[in-house]
Amino acid sequence: IHSIPLSKLCHPHPVYLKLDLLQQSGSFKDRGMAHLCATVHKVYNANRKQKNGNNNNDNDARMKVISSSGGNAGLAVTTVARKIPNMDVSVVVPETTKPMVIDKLRSLGAEVTVHGKNWNSADALAREWVEEAKGGDDGGAVYVSPFDNPLLWTGHSTVIDEIIT
Repeated sequence: IHSIPLSKLCHPHPVYLKLDLLQQSGSFKDRGMAHLCATVHKVYNANRKQKNGNNNNDNDARMKVISSSGGNAGLAVTTVARKIPNMDVSVVVPETTKPMVIDKLRSLGAEVTVHGKNWNSADALAREWVEEAKGGDDGGAVYVSPFDNPLLWTGHSTVIDEIIT
């Protein structure tokens, strides 16, 4: 979007704004979460097929991603996961999360658990669940950090590619 006030300040150079907050989830985090979820889905299924010697089966196994969030990351991972076949989402949110956000997460298909007085408590539970799921018959679960994962950063950085082109 062309910003007339910023363009006036930077005259003679026009300034354009890239509004990633207008992503489907309402969060700027969709771009990074999409890259992260697509990558873990691909790796998860490749590993499963290799382990089972099932390279001819095109069907993807059901998998679960577990995240902690106060809002934006949970909305982004849930929005993105809906578009990936056989990907379930659990989001652990702290007690301070607004009911409107919890309702939206659930309406998008996330399994939502309210836990702890702050994000650190919610995150600890999410990580605990991932650890408990390791080695299970269903292949376990993958932890999706709301901010601390190189796959997120790579996904977010694609905005630079759009700006350059």
